[in-house]
Amino acid sequence: MPLKKLKDFDPNYRETIGSNDIQGFKVCTELSEQKIGSLTDILVDESGCFRYLVIDLGLWIFNKQIVLPMERSRIDYDAERVYVIGLSRQQAESLPQYNDSLLLDSAYEEQLRGIYHTPMLESANPIAAQTPTTTDNCNTYNYQQDPSLYELNDPKLKKYEEQLIADSNRLMIEEVGVGQNTETAQVGVPIAEEPIIAPAAKSADAEVIEAPMTNQATRSACLIFNPVAGQSNPEEDLATIQQILQAEINLDIRLTTPEVDADQLAREAVERGASLIIASGGDGTLSAAAEAVVGTTIPFGVISRGTANAFATALGIPTTIEAACQTILDGKTRMVDAAYCNGKPMVLLVGIGFEAETVERADRATKNRFGMLAYVLAGIQALRNLPSFEARVETEDKIVTLNASAITIANAAPPTSILAQGPAELLVDDGLLDVTLIAPANTVGAVASVYDLLQSAYSGTATERPDIGFLRARSIKVTTDPPQKVVLDGELIGNTPVEVECVPGGLTIFVPDSPEVNPVEKLEGLPNLRVERKEPKAD
Repeated sequence: MPLKKLKDFDPNYRETIGSNDIQGFKVCTELSEQKIGSLTDILVDESGCFRYLVIDLGLWIFNKQIVLPMERSRIDYDAERVYVIGLSRQQAESLPQYNDSLLLDSAYEEQLRGIYHTPMLESANPIAAQTPTTTDNCNTYNYQQDPSLYELNDPKLKKYEEQLIADSNRLMIEEVGVGQNTETAQVGVPIAEEPIIAPAAKSADAEVIEAPMTNQATRSACLIFNPVAGQSNPEEDLATIQQILQAEINLDIRLTTPEVDADQLAREAVERGASLIIASGGDGTLSAAAEAVVGTTIPFGVISRGTANAFATALGIPTTIEAACQTILDGKTRMVDAAYCNGKPMVLLVGIGFEAETVERADRATKNRFGMLAYVLAGIQALRNLPSFEARVETEDKIVTLNASAITIANAAPPTSILAQGPAELLVDDGLLDVTLIAPANTVGAVASVYDLLQSAYSGTATERPDIGFLRARSIKVTTDPPQKVVLDGELIGNTPVEVECVPGGLTIFVPDSPEVNPVEKLEGLPNLRVERKEPKAD
């Protein structure tokens, strides 16, 4: 039976479903509550019945997507979580891959049904691939034959499903009536008007798109759009953004160019008195645009379209265009910390040593070809010449000296920023920076450290390896011998030394709330460690 994405079946579903929209919810195992990924889509059949949830397993396994039958889920709206019934995270990761271009044909669904009918109970064993059976004819199979997989028991979604089915039946009746007159009724979806290109007001080299004004729009915003970010079609991306946002927000669209970067466009928007700034692009574009609003009260909207999408992931912002736009439309803002590194605004992190080497090796051509895998390949190359250096880390209350291979100072970082995961969970509004110190003895130790940090990121448990340490501070100064390369929010900025100062509540951003835990300090076990206590400064 043909399946469609919910947004394609009902283009206005967000208005209808309202606060009961579960897309973007975190997906976890039911018993151990381990995070599996996030919910990105819902698949419905031709009658409007909910059949599958589409789950994105995350960047750390290259955004593999899987589908989950509706009955195998439990929804917690208060926690914004979907719990997977009877699957461990390892089993979920071994399920057959789904992607947007894949048709869920009868063979694929039979394979899924064979897997989900196998007793699992969150065991640690992977799921063995199933050979598609032929017991069900693809033309006669009915989902009602498998209530244990497809029955929808959530009362909120059930009410919406009943409305979808009723609307679908009504349209079928109308089509039959019109068909008797040899015509078929068509339901049109409004398409965003074609942009009109006009000269820029301030930057002579910047491209400006004047979006058509709408009578319903009650807000205005400057949208900074990078047309070369990511691997998707930029024209389609921009049209989607316009279609979603313009009903409520009048957009002043500015395109980045090789001559005019996002930071310049954002500064000019601030000078023009913009009341809202939205940036769409990769991490470099988003961080550069955010620089202009650090220390102001101007809300900042994020529509991520890059390779790593670390900026959005670190702050809990959805990474799909549709969900990110909806976050902006919802209008909920949160004040999060920012920082300054050597006088430059910083939103995410500064990496010294190994991370900077990795970023330098992952050039644009490699990222365009391999996506997130480009960073993995660059990291493997950097391991061959693992840097080792003497480091002096000075905070407001101590001086730490050690031999290290990587030092990361993070204001915010997603789990995929592995080298920042010493404390496991980083707080974005505590007024402190999180420092992770990595000091492996050799390449094998470095690989083990990276794996341990990855486990820390996804388990929420701080690392206990003796060659990894972490601490928290308001201000940090790092000097190294020899000098090391430095990467700031994904961009190389030079070499050490660096001085980083936290700006508490420095950025107002559209972002969903997320639960947080307090990490602790851990330094013991690092090689050649010496800690000197400093006398508190007199007031």
